[in-house]
Amino acid sequence: MPSKDRAPRTRPAWHRRLWSAVSLVILFAVVEYVVLPKLALARESLHRVSELNLAWLILAVALEAGSLVCYSLFSRALLGKDQLPFSWILRSDLTGYGVSHVVPGGAATATALRFRLLVMGGAQPTNVTATVTAEAIGSPLALVLLAWLTSIPAVFLREASTAYLIGFLIGLVVLISAFLADRGRSSIEHLAARLLRAVLGRLPQRVRPWISTVARRLRDVVADPEVRKAFLIWATLNWLLDAAVLWTFLAAFGERVHPIVVLIAYCAANLAAVVPLTPGGIGVVEGIAVSSLIGFGVDGQAALLAVLSWRLLQFWAPVPLAGLCYLSLRAQGALMPAKQT
Repeated sequence: MPSKDRAPRTRPAWHRRLWSAVSLVILFAVVEYVVLPKLALARESLHRVSELNLAWLILAVALEAGSLVCYSLFSRALLGKDQLPFSWILRSDLTGYGVSHVVPGGAATATALRFRLLVMGGAQPTNVTATVTAEAIGSPLALVLLAWLTSIPAVFLREASTAYLIGFLIGLVVLISAFLADRGRSSIEHLAARLLRAVLGRLPQRVRPWISTVARRLRDVVADPEVRKAFLIWATLNWLLDAAVLWTFLAAFGERVHPIVVLIAYCAANLAAVVPLTPGGIGVVEGIAVSSLIGFGVDGQAALLAVLSWRLLQFWAPVPLAGLCYLSLRAQGALMPAKQT
């Protein structure tokens, strides 16, 4: 009798080649028309770095630290009954965050490492998988929600274009659709259950129980009111505090920019980074953020220095910190069996 297990489907080779070619073209265009013009401006702006007030730098570091802590508070809420020490969750998240910025296939490698560290700390593997999956959905969703909420006051800005009105209307339609879907939740859940069974039927027998367990755990996580509250609070604060770092550096270089303008530039840059053209959106995030700020009338030199300072603190500073966190977790994990004996 032939086996029911099927070989995993892979994307055709021509699809991969086409995506690689398109990515290279887009990346070349971004570098040529967005990044390179900013380099000349950067050389002209370096003398202004000496004008940076230490108090602004301390505030920026505090805000970035608060952003990272909020993400780990979100992780703790998603882990639920796995009561890991918060310091362990925070160090695991920092390790994954830093690793994702420096290794090939950063996101996948960091997720695997973070999974291993959380399980080593005592969390159940299915709970960690559901948590990572929920974060992969919830964190970008919080950014999209923030971008939509920002579009509401942006519509009334003097410099705003019709793009903000279109974005607001699209978000409004999605919000109404989500509300109607929630009203018909029983039918939606029935359809989701049927889809899950259909998907499980096409997977190898050995992985079906694991996928089913993770799916049920993810459903329980999303259905938990505390988790939904954590999503609205901690996931959103994670983005807002990081955006506040950008505003702080703009103020440090003499530009008191309207917070809505900063949020528009911030959301546009981070949403563009979702497309995996470069690791962590290097070059893409900086180019879009600077161009957006200049488009709103911010001084070019101040915009460039503020964005580069923000990215230095947000993207590169956690890398050495991630190494220290990993070493501390490995050292603490090595001592765990000795404590149990």
